[in-house]
Amino acid sequence: MKLRYFPQWLSILPLMVLSAGVLHGQTTNVLTWRNNLWRDGLNTTETTLTQASVTKTQFGKICSTAAGSIDGQIFAQPLVVTGGIPGYNHAVYVETMNDSVYFINGDSSTCAVISHFSLLQAGEEAVHCQDVGGGQCWTFNPLIGILGTPVIDTTTNTMYLVTWSELTTGACATTKSLACFVHRLHALNIATGAEKFNGPVVIPSVTIGVSTFISKRHIQRPGLLLLPKIESNGDSALYLAFSEMDGGGVVGQSIPNGWVFSFDAQNLSTAPLAWTTTPNGEGGGIWMSGAGLAAAIDQTGGNTYIYLSTGDGTFDAENGGSDYGDSFVKLTPNLTVAASFTPYNQYCDDIGDNDLGSGGIMLIPNGIGSGTIDFALANGKDGNLYLLDRSDPGGYDGPNLNTCPVSSGTDLNYETVQATASEFYSTAAFWDQNLYSVANDTPLQKYQISSTTCVPGPICTTPTASSSIPFGFGTVPVVSSNGDNNGTAILWAIRGNGWPVQNQGLHPAPSVLYAYDAQHVTQPSTLPMLWNNNQCPTRDAVGNATKFVVPTVANGRVFMGTMDPTDSTNTMGRLDVFGPTTATCK
Repeated sequence: MKLRYFPQWLSILPLMVLSAGVLHGQTTNVLTWRNNLWRDGLNTTETTLTQASVTKTQFGKICSTAAGSIDGQIFAQPLVVTGGIPGYNHAVYVETMNDSVYFINGDSSTCAVISHFSLLQAGEEAVHCQDVGGGQCWTFNPLIGILGTPVIDTTTNTMYLVTWSELTTGACATTKSLACFVHRLHALNIATGAEKFNGPVVIPSVTIGVSTFISKRHIQRPGLLLLPKIESNGDSALYLAFSEMDGGGVVGQSIPNGWVFSFDAQNLSTAPLAWTTTPNGEGGGIWMSGAGLAAAIDQTGGNTYIYLSTGDGTFDAENGGSDYGDSFVKLTPNLTVAASFTPYNQYCDDIGDNDLGSGGIMLIPNGIGSGTIDFALANGKDGNLYLLDRSDPGGYDGPNLNTCPVSSGTDLNYETVQATASEFYSTAAFWDQNLYSVANDTPLQKYQISSTTCVPGPICTTPTASSSIPFGFGTVPVVSSNGDNNGTAILWAIRGNGWPVQNQGLHPAPSVLYAYDAQHVTQPSTLPMLWNNNQCPTRDAVGNATKFVVPTVANGRVFMGTMDPTDSTNTMGRLDVFGPTTATCK
């Protein structure tokens, strides 16, 4: 694969990814996880939904897909394309854990399915959770297929996604050996579902150092990243990352490593680049609660970089090694480490299952908090918000000895906010110099960003507002607004336990979709709640929650993937759609 160069104007890409050409008024595409490559969850092109219109008398559920029509649980974020399918104004793309893709009419009052494509090949089925990862089935059950959120390129009308399947014929019918499991990268025509660019291709077994990518032992959890073709002789680059299954390994075996692969997006058959987080150790999975790999231009130097965080694993970079467990990592587009940050108590984090990479990376828009520093925000199971200077994240300043507790050390990142005693399984959202974050079973909190009023700053350490209720495991907020117009900023969040089967006393339960006034807060106070679907439980009932589900807000509607509550096996999915309605609230 050729080296790829991404010039300075890629810094506007987050805006390009979100906004589409005008069709029947202002319209919005959602082409990637949380709207853009900054992964800030912000949609500033929403002209229909406002704080005045999102009330129980004017806003509610428009439709749900019919019972039994979606063949698997939905974990990937629904994506939306304006005019993606001829004859339809908005097409919604939904993927399932049964390795299926659904094209749904985004303007329908019945959530009508336009097309359905199974990506399973003959003699195989979606992976059964009891066959992988030592049979741990807490997180995903019973099937694991398309897990990470795809990415869509409207310049070529292509959707990229990764499936996971297991062979069912021959010896694989009984042995479930390593050779029986396969991840495939697909490039689908968004109008017809046809495969493109020599896809699908198998993610290869690659060895770096002493570590080998083995399909059976890895899940493709993070959202995919596309860095587009910009120069006439350049390549579009597609990035996909992997973690170990269910955060653990098989007893008696090393914990699988984290991996990033980079493919030529116009020719999937070209051998990919590869990088692993712990080439000479174990662990360091990249899962980030489903967050997409982030990317942006650094003002210093004008180069493009990719940003991610890793889970528990071996760390030896302080000694010149190449293992990056529990670390924030900055990669070049050609998958070399440009810089990193690791908390000084990493060894304790590792042995205590306190991984930094339980939450995703959010890039703060340039100029916010400082005119010259590009910031990134990481959070993990230790309950801290880590603000990082992207040009110099801080590296590591801790002990050289693997001892716990750690007697000395310093975190060299720009600022640390001790936000909560709970664990983060989420990625913060951004709006108007404010951060919105939520940890496990805690209220959703709003933090101000200011280079003048926050001490030490730029994040004020005390929340300016909090929700009146706690949110459950893996709530991922987003914000919609009409530019900077007052009265249009709405914070959306989904509450639910997210367990696909009974686990630790928790049962699958319906999601609750909340809308908050994101802007008008007298600090410190409670975030003003505008609406939630339990205000009209008959009209606005939704399906059961899956983990780390992200609401998609586009063109006056909110789309959310759930599990079909009428299905006693908890294997079927459902898409619930909300928007302006005249239906009576009963």
